[in-house]
Amino acid sequence: MEISNSLKERLLFILKKLIQIPSQNPPGKTEDIVNFMVKEVFKEEEGFHNEVITHMKNGVELHNLVTKIGSGKKEIVLSGHFDVVPVGDQTKWSYPPFSAKIVHGKIYGRGSADMKGGLTSLIGVMKVLNSDPYFMENYELVFLGTADEEAGMTGSDVLSKKGFVKNADLIIIAEPTNLNIGVAGKGLLWATLQVTGKSAHGSMPDMGYNAIEGILKIIPQIYNCLEDKSNKILGRSTINIGKIHGGTKINIVPDYAELEIDFRLIPEQEHEKVINNLRKIELNPYSINVNITNSLQSLLTDINHPFIQNLKNITNSEFIGLSYATDACVYVNPSNFIPFVIFGPGDPNIVHKPNEWIQLEQIFYATEFLIDALKKTYLK
Repeated sequence: MEISNSLKERLLFILKKLIQIPSQNPPGKTEDIVNFMVKEVFKEEEGFHNEVITHMKNGVELHNLVTKIGSGKKEIVLSGHFDVVPVGDQTKWSYPPFSAKIVHGKIYGRGSADMKGGLTSLIGVMKVLNSDPYFMENYELVFLGTADEEAGMTGSDVLSKKGFVKNADLIIIAEPTNLNIGVAGKGLLWATLQVTGKSAHGSMPDMGYNAIEGILKIIPQIYNCLEDKSNKILGRSTINIGKIHGGTKINIVPDYAELEIDFRLIPEQEHEKVINNLRKIELNPYSINVNITNSLQSLLTDINHPFIQNLKNITNSEFIGLSYATDACVYVNPSNFIPFVIFGPGDPNIVHKPNEWIQLEQIFYATEFLIDALKKTYLK
């Protein structure tokens, strides 16, 4: 189907407003966006039922939104996050990062692709299917708008623990995939290695044990923590040493240093094996402590699910694996497996960078494709 010009104009208005409402994380405040969604997008008088779920993180109140339509027993979840990464150096932006400037069919702004464009496509799906009596009688659509996806996924964790996905037949997450179909995602494991040596005067380094030098010596052992395995969709697991911290002064041998490691793991690589291998790292005479700060399992969906097959046939797109984590890592787990798909407008290669943008046409295509696939799957 092709959505109407009037709906396209409405979605463009919504998208511009979403971009113009800053929701940088940190601090990750999403109250203004949630208020806009409740008052201007999912209006109660149009049949939308809204519930605002708040939670605290680091003393900041964060807002999540649950919106439901339909009276059927089978639930279909549409999910996206409201928060965006920081703007960074504004001098590197061609247009103000919250201007929602439109140039040659592209709209610019922080969060335009990741993922306020995807949110807009899901809003379009909700609005179109809300006017379909059969769909509303037989199914329930649940929109989950989350906070803090970019810095911990505490929003999706709260919604999951409150049971908003437990009865879902399908979860659609509209992260930017360039309209390719995300069917797998690498897991995430963040670890901090704390290395303790011995302090000494900088003029007598032989009297101490330099913790920074200790870190440099154990880095090869870190790369040996991964097994030599690959996945046909996701490729290989990866390691990024993102931060090294240590030392107090140039003329003091540092007795403490730490490094932070970002592992992205394929399903064939068990988290516990990596953790155990990290804890086996030794370097005399240093003391090494391993602290796991975040862990999310890798995911692989049921690609034979009728919706996923229908979406592939409708879009003619490729199945892809994602190297980054999404809220799906929280919603889906081995004990509560729910078929999911990650599908949305926007180029993932330009997110988190200055001059982030998204093609407006892609947003409308995403809306149309999702509606067609849902109707083909669920309307008998």
